[in-house]
Amino acid sequence: MLNRIKLLLLVSIVLFSFSVFPIGTSAEKIGNKEKVIQRFTEIKDINKLYERAKNGVSDVNREVEKNFVAKVVLQSTDGLENGTVQTYSTSQLLKVSEVNGGKIETYATTTFYDISDLYNGNFQTNDSSNKSKYDSSISVRAYSTVYYTTSSIDGEDYTDLTKVSGGWTILDSTVSLSNRKVNFGATGWAKSGVGYVQQTSYNNPTSNSFSYSAPSSWAPISVVSTGRIFGVTTWVTLKRGTNSVWELQLVNNI
Repeated sequence: MLNRIKLLLLVSIVLFSFSVFPIGTSAEKIGNKEKVIQRFTEIKDINKLYERAKNGVSDVNREVEKNFVAKVVLQSTDGLENGTVQTYSTSQLLKVSEVNGGKIETYATTTFYDISDLYNGNFQTNDSSNKSKYDSSISVRAYSTVYYTTSSIDGEDYTDLTKVSGGWTILDSTVSLSNRKVNFGATGWAKSGVGYVQQTSYNNPTSNSFSYSAPSSWAPISVVSTGRIFGVTTWVTLKRGTNSVWELQLVNNI
C-alpha cells in the first residue's frame, strides 16, 4: 500500500512538472519558471485575419513593425516579373508571461498577398517583343504566420521562433498549384556563450496548407543581430492552362 502511494505521488510530481515547464518555451531556455499573466484568444479565421491586416489592425507597435520584412516575388516561366506589390500584415498578442520579473510576450504575425488585388484586370508586364501582356485570371491568396516570443536575456531583447503555419487559398477554380516549398528559420546571434547560429528547416507540403513547429533545441535570436533572418518563406507554382505559369514567393520575416 505504501509503495502504491509513493508511485501515485511520483506520477503527480512528473505531470505537474510538465504543466509548469512546457518544453521548448523561452522561459525554459532562459532557465527559469514561467508565470502566465494573461492569455488572449487567437483569431484563426483567415478571412477575419485578412480584414484585420487590410485595415491596419495590429497588437505590435507600428514603429516595431517597420523592421519586419514582408516581400513578394512573382515571376513567370518566361522571365516576366511583377513590379512593386502590396502585402498586408497583422500581429496578435497571444500571451503575456513573467520570469523573475522579466516579461515574455507571445505573438503571431500573419502576412497576406492577394494576387487578385495585384492583377485586378489590368496588370501589365512586357514580353520579349515589347508587347503588353495582361493576365487578370490568376487569383490566389498566399499567407503565412510566424509564432514567436519576445524576451530579455541579460538586458538584450531576443525573439524565439516556435511555429510557422500558412497556405494558399485558390479563388479561381481554373488555377492549379504545385511545387510547394516552405523554409523557415531563426538565424543570427544567440545569447552569450552560444554565438552565431543558423537554424533552418526545409519542407515540401503536399496540400495547400501547412503547419510546422520549430525544434525545442533552437536558440532565441537577438533582435539587433547582424545577419538576422527570422521567419518563413514560401514558394508555389501557379498554373492556368498551358501558357500562364508563375512562381510565387512570399517572405514573412520578423
